[in-house]
Amino acid sequence: MALESLPQAGSTDDMDVLLIESSPGIAASLQHRLIRDGHDVVSCNDSHGGPCRGVERNESCPLERHIDIAVLARERDTAPSLNEMGSVCALRHRVPLVTLYPGDEFGPGASTEIAAAVARRELEAGYVAAIRRQLGHIVGDITVVREHSRIHATLAVSEVANAQAINWIADRARDAVREHDRHTPVIDISIVIEEPSID
Repeated sequence: MALESLPQAGSTDDMDVLLIESSPGIAASLQHRLIRDGHDVVSCNDSHGGPCRGVERNESCPLERHIDIAVLARERDTAPSLNEMGSVCALRHRVPLVTLYPGDEFGPGASTEIAAAVARRELEAGYVAAIRRQLGHIVGDITVVREHSRIHATLAVSEVANAQAINWIADRARDAVREHDRHTPVIDISIVIEEPSID
C-alpha cells in the first residue's frame, strides 16, 4: 500500500496514529495529510531525532496512551532499522500495525482506514485465539473488540451452564486476555447463553 493511500477528508473515524519512519522524513507528506484529515498523529522520535521518546521520560512514550493504529513507513526491500523500534513496541502493546511503502501504486478504495480495519481484525483474532487456547470448546462463538483502553470479549455458552460455571469461564477468559495483553487496563467479559438448536 502506498503512503499516499489515506482516509478521505472529513472522515468521522478519526484515529490516534503512531507514525514510525524507517528513515527520517520519509513520511512527511503522509503525516501532513493524516493531520489534515483530522487524525491525531504522534511519533516515537525524541528531541534529538532518536527512535525512542520514552528513554528521556517514560511518560513521554506515545504508547502510554491509547493508539488506534501504528503506521510504519519504510522503503521496500530495505533491512529494518533502529528507527523502526516503535513498531516492535506497538506490537508488544497489541496495537494494530500497518506497513506502508512510498511510491507504490494502490487500487481503488485502498486507504489507511481500510488497512487499519484489517490490522485491527487480525489483532482481535489474537485475543480470540488466546481465549480459545484457555477454554477450548467449553465456549461457542467468541468475539473480541479492542476499544480505547478496553478489551471487550463476548463468549457464547450452552444454556445448561450454571452461575458457578459462567463465573469460572469469565475468570479464565479474563486471565487469558491479560496473559495475551498486559497493557490494556480494562478487560470486560460478557457471557451470552446460546439458544438450543431446533431440529
